[in-house]
Amino acid sequence: MRKIISKSIKDRLEKFCSICGKKIKIVCYTDKTYRGGHYFGKIPISTKKELEKAHKAGTMIWKFEGREFQVMKKDPKPYKYVEYWECGKCYR
Repeated sequence: MRKIISKSIKDRLEKFCSICGKKIKIVCYTDKTYRGGHYFGKIPISTKKELEKAHKAGTMIWKFEGREFQVMKKDPKPYKYVEYWECGKCYR
């Protein structure tokens, strides 16, 4: 037996696509779902001074599935976070 859950609109948001800059209209529902765009999370933004400090700390080699990657020993301290949204056209 399936439960019938009714969705009701909680909020309507206007965001911008991070790739093309087009306005996206997002509809948020009460069950924590959304429609109208693709959300990828928050991206940290750091100053140039913090990036230089992280570069001075150096890198180390990290091996994963037979490949080698250079990874920074220290992450730069972010001063803010920006949401990353994509419109349906850019997502495809």
